[in-house]
Amino acid sequence: MTYRCSRVVDQETVDMEIMDIACKETSVASLESSIRWADGFLLLYSVTQRVSFLDVPRFKKLIDQTKQSLVVPTMLVANKADLEIGREVTTEEGQRLAKELRCSFRELSVAEAVLAVEVAVFQLIRLVLDQQRALPDRRSYMLTVRHALTRKLTRSKTMQW
Repeated sequence: MTYRCSRVVDQETVDMEIMDIACKETSVASLESSIRWADGFLLLYSVTQRVSFLDVPRFKKLIDQTKQSLVVPTMLVANKADLEIGREVTTEEGQRLAKELRCSFRELSVAEAVLAVEVAVFQLIRLVLDQQRALPDRRSYMLTVRHALTRKLTRSKTMQW
């Protein structure tokens, strides 16, 4: 599912498209297509479901492969931090994974504080905006070069010699 909305962050209006890929039926090609247009990623897992935690490295690897050399702001977010009794993933494991994946880390509970989600999203938006302000020309140039090379390679593969 894709959610569209606008928010004001640090006096700047930001149009967002948030894609929820929680469904297991999503194909790799569909994910890669979504990853290409995204400027930032929030990787969410539940502390009560180890399988969701174990899926995170696979998604991060797909992001890195799809984005190739571009550095993309990514946050690892642990949800359901209020459910200590059913916890299957420790805070330390989340922090360690975030460090391995070169992501920032946040643990929260949507049930207790919906605002915590907004804070995490705004933190990610600020990381994206900071990156775009720092390297707008270089990123555009890199994408232009990548697209030109892709078109040229595609054309050369299809041409008969």
